[in-house]
Amino acid sequence: MTQSHVPHFEEEGRINPVKPGDRMPATAYATALDYIVFTCVDLAFTCNRQLLLAKRNRYPRKSWWIVGGRIIAGESPLDAARRKATEEAQLTDLSPERFRYIGAYSTCFALRDQEPMNNGSHSINLTYQVDLSDMEKEQLVLSPEEYESEWQWVGFNQVKHLLATGKALDRCLLQIVQNLE
Repeated sequence: MTQSHVPHFEEEGRINPVKPGDRMPATAYATALDYIVFTCVDLAFTCNRQLLLAKRNRYPRKSWWIVGGRIIAGESPLDAARRKATEEAQLTDLSPERFRYIGAYSTCFALRDQEPMNNGSHSINLTYQVDLSDMEKEQLVLSPEEYESEWQWVGFNQVKHLLATGKALDRCLLQIVQNLE
């Protein structure tokens, strides 16, 4: 049975000491990355059988990828996906029904932005497809803090031409495209 969303269960009385804008101190976060697997949401924006790919500005993935980022403690995966659509693509007020869960992917990166960079990081990426209208496609603007000015809409069957299929994370991106079809 295919699920449209990742089930989220929150016990009554849970107190979350952090808010979405709070950030863990950099040194504590760098240490945490050595010990934990963190969870992200990734957004496969599609329109007319094309996928939005963008070059990220920083590690762990400083190459072609889809929009996304970390889930904050206490936040449901769907709420995180909606927040990321707003923060990173300026797509506000997308209804929850627009987000179709397509899979979870485990990604181990060789590098990270935090020192020591060579320790890399490991994430589980809960990935959603959001099919956009032509008008939404034209209005979409990616955050320059996260993405280079180089981003493009690529036909599903053309994605492989931008990637090196011998690289594990490029194969992950190809698996995402395959799951979109």
